[in-house]
Amino acid sequence: MSDNNQDGLIKSTFVTQTHGYIDVSLKQDMWQKVANDFKGIFKVSHNSGNELEMFSLAIPYKHWVIKLSESDTKPLKFEIDFTCLLDYELLLGPEDSIDRLLKKFGKKEIEIGNTAFDNQYLIESKDHQNTTQLFTAEIVDLLLKYSVYSIAYSTNLKKRTSNLISVVNRVTADRNSMDDLIHLYMKIIDRLEALKIVDSKG
Repeated sequence: MSDNNQDGLIKSTFVTQTHGYIDVSLKQDMWQKVANDFKGIFKVSHNSGNELEMFSLAIPYKHWVIKLSESDTKPLKFEIDFTCLLDYELLLGPEDSIDRLLKKFGKKEIEIGNTAFDNQYLIESKDHQNTTQLFTAEIVDLLLKYSVYSIAYSTNLKKRTSNLISVVNRVTADRNSMDDLIHLYMKIIDRLEALKIVDSKG
């Protein structure tokens, strides 16, 4: 099998298994410039067969580190670890037809009062007050602008640790979008800190 045919087979396999193959190597210069401007550490790695390329970027912000990752077959993801102050949990994701049906039968969800946002996302949390205060107008606008897929915030109270993981999308490819998204997660950190959900000392 020629190299071109083998490469095509690998790509088509991953298109089937992961709903899309995107050559992230085309974004490498942009990621490096983002790392330089945000004083981050950018790394490129490959899988054992050297067919797939993976990016990781660690950006310091206040007492925390915003970790970004993306690969040829996995979407842009943000992750942040905290020391927690509250037993707080949050799950935000797309609202599908099943969710809409369950709402009609009385399933409770948190709405923030922005029609476009409430129609696009389902928010689940036991802490209504902090959740509605977390999603400021600025954060909501950026989530909608970039169609961020999901946000999950979970807590291990015994260890006093918490973790935020957010899957963005497969198509972020320009510098302005990357900058906006990084600032979005900085704003989320600021709100978690202001609401005393996470320890401001890191």
